[in-house]
Amino acid sequence: MASDTRSSPAPPSSPADLSRAHGHSHNNSPHHRPHNPFHYGSHGLGNQQFEYLYPSSDGSGPVQQYFDSASSPNTALRQLLTYSHAKYSAYPVTTSRDELVRVFSLLDEWTKHFVLQGLVQPARPPSSESPSPLTSSMFSLPAVGPQFQFQPSAARYHFDPNIADCTSSVLEAWLLGGCIAYTLGDMNRAVDWNARILRVDSYRLTIFILNSYVEAMSNLAAAYRALHRYNDAEAWWNRAIQLRPSYWDAADHLFTLLCHQQQYDKASNILQFVESHAISSNISADLPRFLAILHAKGTLLYSMEDYVGAAEAYSRVLAFAACGRVDLLEAPSKLPSNTPSDRNEQPSASSSFQMLVLQARTALGARYGPRLLLTPLQAQSCLTDVFGGDLPGIRSINDVSRRQAISHTTANTLLTLAKILQDAIATGNASNSSGTNKQTELSDKEHPPHDSAEGIQSTERSHKFISRSHTNKAASLAVLNLIMGRMPSVYDVLPMYYLSLALHPSASTANNIGILLASLAPALPIPREHMLALEYYRYGLTLDNRHPHLYTNLGSLLKDQGQITEAIRMYECAVACDIHFDIALANLANAVRDQGRVEEAIEYYRRAVAVNPNFDEASCGLANALSSVCDWAGRGCAGAELVGVDDAGNICGVNKSGWISKITETVDRQLRNAQSWGRGIVSAEYDNIANEIMLALGLSSVNDPRMDIWLNELMNIQVSAIDEGSKLVELLEAAARFSRWRAYQEFYVRRSSSEGISRSISEFHRPKLPSSLLLPVAPTVLPFHTFTMPFNPIEVREISRRTALRVSVSAMRSEWLPPYVYPPPPPPTEYLRVGYVSSDFNNHPLSHLMQNVFGYHYESVGTQFPVYGICYATTASDSSPYRLKIEAEAHEFIDVSKWSTHDIVERIVKDGIHILVNLNGFTRGARNDIFVCRPAPLSISFMGFAGSMGSEWMDYLLADKVTVPPSTVRQFKAGHNLSHKILRHHDLENDNSWVYFEDLVFCRHSFFCCDQKQSAPDAHNEQSDHWSPEEHEQNLESKWQEEVTRRNAMRRELFPQLPPETIIFANFNQLYKIDPAIFMTWLKILIRVPNSVLWLLTFPKTGMTHLLEFATKWAGPAIARRIIFTNVATKEGHLLRCRVPDLVLDTPECNAHTTATDVIWAGTPLLTFARHEHKMCSRIATSVLLSALPPDTESSMASRLIVSSEAEYEQCAVDLASTNCGSELLEIRRTLFLRRTKADIFDTRRWTRDLERAYWMMWNRWLDKGGDIIIDQDKDRNLYL
Repeated sequence: MASDTRSSPAPPSSPADLSRAHGHSHNNSPHHRPHNPFHYGSHGLGNQQFEYLYPSSDGSGPVQQYFDSASSPNTALRQLLTYSHAKYSAYPVTTSRDELVRVFSLLDEWTKHFVLQGLVQPARPPSSESPSPLTSSMFSLPAVGPQFQFQPSAARYHFDPNIADCTSSVLEAWLLGGCIAYTLGDMNRAVDWNARILRVDSYRLTIFILNSYVEAMSNLAAAYRALHRYNDAEAWWNRAIQLRPSYWDAADHLFTLLCHQQQYDKASNILQFVESHAISSNISADLPRFLAILHAKGTLLYSMEDYVGAAEAYSRVLAFAACGRVDLLEAPSKLPSNTPSDRNEQPSASSSFQMLVLQARTALGARYGPRLLLTPLQAQSCLTDVFGGDLPGIRSINDVSRRQAISHTTANTLLTLAKILQDAIATGNASNSSGTNKQTELSDKEHPPHDSAEGIQSTERSHKFISRSHTNKAASLAVLNLIMGRMPSVYDVLPMYYLSLALHPSASTANNIGILLASLAPALPIPREHMLALEYYRYGLTLDNRHPHLYTNLGSLLKDQGQITEAIRMYECAVACDIHFDIALANLANAVRDQGRVEEAIEYYRRAVAVNPNFDEASCGLANALSSVCDWAGRGCAGAELVGVDDAGNICGVNKSGWISKITETVDRQLRNAQSWGRGIVSAEYDNIANEIMLALGLSSVNDPRMDIWLNELMNIQVSAIDEGSKLVELLEAAARFSRWRAYQEFYVRRSSSEGISRSISEFHRPKLPSSLLLPVAPTVLPFHTFTMPFNPIEVREISRRTALRVSVSAMRSEWLPPYVYPPPPPPTEYLRVGYVSSDFNNHPLSHLMQNVFGYHYESVGTQFPVYGICYATTASDSSPYRLKIEAEAHEFIDVSKWSTHDIVERIVKDGIHILVNLNGFTRGARNDIFVCRPAPLSISFMGFAGSMGSEWMDYLLADKVTVPPSTVRQFKAGHNLSHKILRHHDLENDNSWVYFEDLVFCRHSFFCCDQKQSAPDAHNEQSDHWSPEEHEQNLESKWQEEVTRRNAMRRELFPQLPPETIIFANFNQLYKIDPAIFMTWLKILIRVPNSVLWLLTFPKTGMTHLLEFATKWAGPAIARRIIFTNVATKEGHLLRCRVPDLVLDTPECNAHTTATDVIWAGTPLLTFARHEHKMCSRIATSVLLSALPPDTESSMASRLIVSSEAEYEQCAVDLASTNCGSELLEIRRTLFLRRTKADIFDTRRWTRDLERAYWMMWNRWLDKGGDIIIDQDKDRNLYL
């Protein structure tokens, strides 16, 4: 859901915001002053001194008389200016708008008199011999507005020092008047007054007058910008900068204007010009502003993908701050330069930055340990730890404000560089964020409702970063190497953040530190890193309690720790701070949806999508939420769907775009983009990769012929240049698997046969990923979402594969993972040791279904296939009967809910597990990182997730040939006897027929485990296992009659209004499994069977409202009234009332799973349709039904209950309900009910014996070469028994 990312400013996504990166925020609205060059002071003048000079209402005034009588008019004007400055400075606090208007009028009167008296130097005539240094270069500039008419006498036209002084005063008055006009919103007068200055001859005038010209140009540009005359504004700001390159305000305004117009090249040139020309002046005089320019330059160049230039600019700022080296400001260094070519040579800016990071990391590591886990208080004092006091660059500066400005810019630069490196480490993209704090973490993926054993959660417990930039900018691996001199790690980034916080405590920096700390460890059990992250988020809120990203990140971390109510409160605070904060809205939607508040979630998702239509996570969350409550308006259709829904809620045909097609298009785009992950990695790291494989194979040279097949595979990956990173990870995982197998052969095969020598496990290398291969991004749609969305085989398998790859890379990066494979367990002697890892050993469908399996393993001791089962529970006990039963009956039951992944893995290794079972897959609470580490030689997945794990770390999938047709299995998987290809599926990446990566264990009957025979509330009446055949036959009829009586009584109790002849169709699935096509089919069935009703569950209640609305719209109110909803029952009540319907109608896209076994145990017929070959979830009901039918009637009954199309589905339902008022249904019911104690699907003891045999067959195959297993068709017994 989306780890802020939750992040803070650095770099902004739009260069238009770059000015804010160095502390300036300019507002050119009429009520903000564009520039004020004056130093205000009263000089002892009272507010009433010039009252008599105000013009009268008729336009006349005493100005002329005062002017004529004044001994020094210029002195009087200077007094007026002082008074006017004071009034202007006090606006709007103590100076009113009317008073400001009067000040403006007064300045107008006085300056007119100075002009009329010839006391202002006029523009030089065109015939003048000595052109003005200004006017001669202004021919290409735009006109400056209405001409102010000078009317001097010819006698006064000569240079006069007195006139020069008066001119200076008048220019100052015009400059101030222009500012007042701007403040009052009169842009035309602002243009006119500043234009007057530019028409005065500057020849032989003072520096003050020259500065007035430059300031007038800048103010004129500001007025033009307010008038939306952007070209004129650009021209005048540009001219001002040319005349005075160190005029920082003009440079800042022009830079902002160009960035808003997306003229980034021009903006870069401006910064380059200012930088080069300002250096030639006295750089020390305005060092804070110059460093700010360098920072802005770095941010702009980064946004333009000039990463080398950006790093150089940032490095120069830090080189001065950390080393006090002004020379690096004057002469840009060149990257790369990791070390000086001469030992006496001064380091470059880049190497100075690298030394700064190393110095900080070393100093902080020495004091606080290598994990660099500092509290906020410790971080604030880290300057002393690193530098022994202040920054070296400011120690010689005494002015407090300049020291603070330099510290602030240095802090921002550290923050920006740290963020770039953090993004690169976390996602592989040094991506451009969208402005201040515009990257935020979506803490967790959206969860569809549970059905049976299925749930959903992001497979990673760490934070996932969601880039808000859609330009996919990314610094190359080579550039990242140039910035740091090597590939950076999080332990390079943390010291940069700490120093930034110490220099300038900021909520944004605290936010980023929290993000980084939260990403360093899994969420559960709560580690020290996460506790510190919480401290930083809360500390940041003390600095800024309106910081929405801090709130949403704090909420995400709390949600990861199970504090859902407090997390929601934090998300609500984030939204209160910024009602348009899309990621906070999406996080809030996810959280309230987890509490079952789906309607609220939908509203929040809609708001997030309205703010940002391209926000994939919010769009997918909205789609899933709408589907979960059957709100199909605007859904459209996608893929192979034949029925869609338009915006008005009407049925429409194919090719109708809508939100479901947007989701499939989003996934396709993400999967295409994912193929570029790791591009170029093999070329860049070829020797290192080859060496890692060589060590894993136990060879001494890459030229060994046994390396050929691996090197050929490596070359194929490189040549293809498609999906390079993914293929490399899979290749190295295959090498690790081979290394583990070699270790077993060495320790227990060759050594026992005296063929080998004693060796240490440390000699069996675990291949490492190249450090430059960064964490891949998983698709927005999780594997569970594929169950109910119209994805094709490639999309289904690639969503699982991409999700698994992210788990792989994250786990393989674990610092605690040893450089060698884990020691293999000893050969099984008394029994095979099997470990079960699950978060669902509680009151959960998985425990309902498998509660007796673990106790049945006890019965295997002494049999041909003995198994010793150990359960590893990753969630705490709920003290339910299911948990207590499994704890009591398993050989061993270990609560590891508070253990780290490292501790769990070490325990599994210590327990000598041969086969590790994944009972979660890609569902809520999964700990798939355990399986990536391979603590056991073999792994298998089943029950938790009905699909492929898409990974190299899952060896087997338990299935049957109904749920997984052999044609959908990849044709090759690497074993130990390699002859041609290691990973054949790389040649089949565009093949649309296969889905399953794993080797398959094909069960004799259904792979689905079911326990109703032992635990159903009416199971105690079933004594058929102890009856003789004669007794069994005698009791069949009485049993059936008793069941008919019980069923009729419950039917009357539940539906007293229904006549006995009414046919009750039903579906007990959660409503998210219903799609428009199947619902339309159900409505057609109701139309064709007039004496029928459809019974559904309010699962959830909101879905009931939508379904009734669509039923009314599509089939009319009469049909809609025949749809009956009831509340969800307890497990026991549900099992009992499953006997009531005449026919259960299955959902074809994602079948009933546990519910299918429930209704079949009750004897109720189930009509199902396996819509897809490539979706296991759409075929499970067929498998369950075939395992429940008696062999002698399987063909005939199966043909009535298992269909191959929607049309056949509709017809079979109508036929079954119409034949003698459902007599055929009654006969099928009788068969299912009376045979249920003999049905394979309910024989859990038989299922367990088959599973134990499969385990031994898997072990034998692993000793040999691996491969698919068909129970009863392979060699069964282990070699060591």
